[in-house]
Amino acid sequence: MRTLKAALAATAMTVSLASAAIAQQTPSDNGTDANGPITILKNMQAEPDGVRVEIDGAHVDNLQTADYDDITGVVHRGQNILTVRWNGPVQRLNFKIAYAATRNNFRNVLVVQSNASNDGSLRRAGGKTFSFTIP
Repeated sequence: MRTLKAALAATAMTVSLASAAIAQQTPSDNGTDANGPITILKNMQAEPDGVRVEIDGAHVDNLQTADYDDITGVVHRGQNILTVRWNGPVQRLNFKIAYAATRNNFRNVLVVQSNASNDGSLRRAGGKTFSFTIP
């Protein structure tokens, strides 16, 4: 039994480390690289079709899968506006935007956790706007 627990713990650690590595970015023309700075959208729950996400007016993701999305090239230093729109009822919105000035030093700059049982606006088509700041 201890062997099984150790194997499960090792597997969980490997998955965790692999997720962090996926979020890193290779060198590009705008100067971002695997050492930072980098900004990611972390969708914690898949949403139904018809959910659209924009940052400062640029389409970023549709939140249809629980995944990480590198948004470094879309955001800018200072205040940014994230808009989420949906064309029908959604049960929850559960995502984060995290910023890392250096490699694997992420901190959340926006956390959204809305539930239709507490937020009536999710029960019908609509949208929400959130602001966040990139240092």
